[in-house]
Amino acid sequence: MSPFASFLLLLSSLALLSIARGQGRAPHGIAYESPMAFSPSAYEFFHPKTKEPDTKNPCAASNCSPLPIAAEVEATKAVESKVSTQQKSGHRLGAGGIAGIVFGLAFAVLLAMGVFYVLNTRRANANRATSVQPDA
Repeated sequence: MSPFASFLLLLSSLALLSIARGQGRAPHGIAYESPMAFSPSAYEFFHPKTKEPDTKNPCAASNCSPLPIAAEVEATKAVESKVSTQQKSGHRLGAGGIAGIVFGLAFAVLLAMGVFYVLNTRRANANRATSVQPDA
């Protein structure tokens, strides 16, 4: 038996043993937990009552001076449309996309290793078959 085949046999037997051993455990995880009530102080800690800031006049509470008229710039329609198209076209890569890239890369590496193994095995067998063997 080749070393590669014995390695695969060992790996599959270990996987089957771990799966068989894992089936005897009690179910666990968040789905099997019973709900627990928060105390009022814990609820207040996680849900603080904050006052919503006044967004229309931010200087009302601190009596700060408003921005000078020269600093206030009204956006034109062209600038607004440019910003809105940049925000809409921004494509973000999610967790599924990242997982796909990782699994795709792992598959490509394993495929390359398999091709390398097959090519080396064929070359070794071809060299063995073509070598001159003395007659006995």
